[in-house]
Amino acid sequence: MSLLVKRLLEQNDPGYPMLIEDGTQWTLSELREKVCRLASVLQAKGIQPGDRVALMFMNQKEFLVSFFAILHAGAVVVPINITIPPEDITYVFLNSGSKLMITTASFAYCFEGKPVPILMANQGEGTQYPSWEEAVAQGDPNFAAVQHGDENTLRILMYTSGTTGKPKGVMLSEQNLCSNMDGIAPLFKFHKQERLLLALPLFHAYGLIIALYAMDAQACTYLVPNFTPKKIMQTLIEHQITILPLVPTMFSVLLQSVQKFGADKLANLKLCVSGGASLPEKLLKQIESTLNLVVLEGYGLTETSPVLSVNSRERGSVPKSVGQQLPNVDIKLVDEDGKPIPKQPGQETATGEILAKGPNVMLGYYNLPEETAQAFDADGYFRTGDLGHFDAAGNLYISGGRKKDLIIKAGENIAPVRIEDVLYQHPAILHAAVIGIPDEKLGEDILACVELKPEQSATESELKKFCLEHLPSFMVPSAVRICPELPKNQTGKVLKNKLKEEFANLHPTTGG
Repeated sequence: MSLLVKRLLEQNDPGYPMLIEDGTQWTLSELREKVCRLASVLQAKGIQPGDRVALMFMNQKEFLVSFFAILHAGAVVVPINITIPPEDITYVFLNSGSKLMITTASFAYCFEGKPVPILMANQGEGTQYPSWEEAVAQGDPNFAAVQHGDENTLRILMYTSGTTGKPKGVMLSEQNLCSNMDGIAPLFKFHKQERLLLALPLFHAYGLIIALYAMDAQACTYLVPNFTPKKIMQTLIEHQITILPLVPTMFSVLLQSVQKFGADKLANLKLCVSGGASLPEKLLKQIESTLNLVVLEGYGLTETSPVLSVNSRERGSVPKSVGQQLPNVDIKLVDEDGKPIPKQPGQETATGEILAKGPNVMLGYYNLPEETAQAFDADGYFRTGDLGHFDAAGNLYISGGRKKDLIIKAGENIAPVRIEDVLYQHPAILHAAVIGIPDEKLGEDILACVELKPEQSATESELKKFCLEHLPSFMVPSAVRICPELPKNQTGKVLKNKLKEEFANLHPTTGG
């Protein structure tokens, strides 16, 4: 029996409206029936317990039906990022050992001429693939769950974004996800009367855990296929949405739409959740003051299912902090030698790498035993690669960004996030990313790449002068590049690796 199917589809009120998408509403009982039907068809197609089944959808009801049906059939879900190149999609399918792809006609082009067995939804006439809709209609509505392994068996194989090298498969159990729901529940405190808008991609751990927890709390979820500000605003207003989880770049864009529609039309919106990237303090204050609500910022990784810490609904936001560790998670900080940094009650800690241990931490990387071993310390703590510190109250701060992102300029360790926080204070800047680039004399030098707000202007010299007013001189970027648009992944996080590739041969001091 699938833990998630039992917990979310069998133990709640069968009549409550669980999912709404483009005016179509499914109750829990309707969703469960479709899950059983599809699971029976998967078994009839030869899917055995432990087999991998890939899943590729936008934010659609079909994603969640397929997700639960794969688990109900005893198989392993392989959610695929819809924005990665077709060659990476093929790589994930083959690397995971998937036996079937469940997807929609929108992505048929990715599989042309490739030996990938497909169950296709929303395909229209004239296509050669078996129909998802017919499968759901013809399946057994009383299909009994297939038992596979125990609660700590691999059931979700979620690949990382692959910004460096090939995507890596993160092995998760259903217990990993259930424990993460248990950890965030007392902090988020969603309830049955609430309405949540989900534009975060379900194929990402952040979007998935929010969707699963909302179902667990019986908060009605309104699915939006992708992030379009106009559609988001219309849904917020029309359905009187109360909870909105996004990433910082989405909030930046949304605030511009709020100015056009009027914040007074969002009076029902009570809570925003931010994750996926650091939330600048200025943006946090803008969201809370404009919308008159609380923003809860959290932190985590795919490898931790994903949440490690988050601010609580009861306490509210703490600027620049990603909150306190979940009640069922243990976080420790270590120095460059791997030695634990002591936590003294009522005192701020030094900055160190964040390591985490708990029932939400992954089983390991798929078929990568060496990388899995390197990912954990001798005591079984997962090495996040992120730098942070705790304040005197026990709030966690991602104070240095990624450990590998530190810029070492003439022997000085410089955290890009500190410079980025300053740049976000400038009224013309929409997005900012600070990277280190090679320099023969300094080792590394500082480059700031920025994207301006519509109808705003700024010059390189103006932005450098602005930084000098707020930072020590050695932290001021030697060069600023104003880009029409910064490269981002599907959740809006700036891809610094692409910027490093683009500007690898830049020499800031000479302007070359």
